[in-house]
Amino acid sequence: MKWLAVLLLLANAAFFAYDRLQPPEVQAVVVAPEVKADQVRIVAAGQVTPVPAPTPTPATASDTHAASTPAAPTPTTVAAAGSRVCLRWIVPSPDQAEIAGSRLRALGVTVQTLHSAEQAKVWVYIPPQASLEDAKKKAAELEALGIEDYFVVNNGGRWQNAVSLGVYSTREAADRRLTTLREQGVRSAVVRDRDDTLRPASFLLRDVTEAQRAALNRANAQLRGAQLSETGC
Repeated sequence: MKWLAVLLLLANAAFFAYDRLQPPEVQAVVVAPEVKADQVRIVAAGQVTPVPAPTPTPATASDTHAASTPAAPTPTTVAAAGSRVCLRWIVPSPDQAEIAGSRLRALGVTVQTLHSAEQAKVWVYIPPQASLEDAKKKAAELEALGIEDYFVVNNGGRWQNAVSLGVYSTREAADRRLTTLREQGVRSAVVRDRDDTLRPASFLLRDVTEAQRAALNRANAQLRGAQLSETGC
């Protein structure tokens, strides 16, 4: 029996020695994966390391285009200014001048009276030509000399095919006009101051609209010998 007790004692001593020699059990710890490990810096105790700025998110092509392209300005509607239209209306007699005046007032046209039939006492003109075509050729010669203030008489009366160069209230004003014409090269013009002179009236019409011009063309066609033409403003 003694040897059994000794055997048990040795077994206990061997188990105790084995238990003391085993390394302690280490518990498993789950560690989260590192984020941006390349930015981790090992520093000594007491040293402060600045935190790096976050990396900007790359811009897409649409973002770059929006940033580099300035906003388009809001379009502004600009009304295009129409070109001015001015007309010269010449009528051969005081009666027709009264009719023309009433038409102009009804249309609301801006009018400047260049020559008034009522005040016309002295006439500067080129005597009647052999035909209307000859009178128009004479008028073309005047335009070539830079003279635009003229009127070809075409009313079927005594002064048919004459070229009027102006009517004036005084002989002095008519003589000044004749002197100017001579200096410009006109040699056939003459002056009359009798009561039977043709007494046309001349109107300058400014800023005429298309509708007004159409109405004036109709009115001009109703006055025999009247002339409506475009002129400079």
